[in-house]
Amino acid sequence: MRSEEVSSADVANMMQGLLDRQAIQDIISCYSLGQDSHQGEDSAILQQWEETFSETGTVDYSAAGGTVGSYRDLAKWMRGDENTKGSMSRFSNWQHMLSLPLVSIAGDTAHARTDFFATHRGRADQGWNVHYNATGAFHDDLVRTPEGWRIQFRRLEVYFGDPLEIAKTA
Repeated sequence: MRSEEVSSADVANMMQGLLDRQAIQDIISCYSLGQDSHQGEDSAILQQWEETFSETGTVDYSAAGGTVGSYRDLAKWMRGDENTKGSMSRFSNWQHMLSLPLVSIAGDTAHARTDFFATHRGRADQGWNVHYNATGAFHDDLVRTPEGWRIQFRRLEVYFGDPLEIAKTA
């Protein structure tokens, strides 16, 4: 058996690839952390999302009847503002579970696809005592910034579940 020599530059490149992949996984998880850490009336999801998306990050959540625009538009669609209720206002609790992402990296850009399972409990106090599940995938285009990897664009794909139940606002 012949052993191949690996240069220190090759090892450094392989290590950087692994570090990039781990950083991208962490950023993708940070999105769900922002969503799931702020239940019910707590709408402070931007605390995590400011570190998840690039400054100009955009989303396409039209597959769930949602917004196409900035990640701040997505936060407003989900959580509402002082004048309107968001799509999540009909739910008391939720959790988003993620698969490991499939990641391809090309220099300072990357693409990731992450499957998810999301479960939501309706607000019984509002006469909507349901348990809603959905599955799908996040398709993310990421960029390396001075602060680290950030999502530049996210597209939601729904496999099953009634996405219009999420889109309805109270």
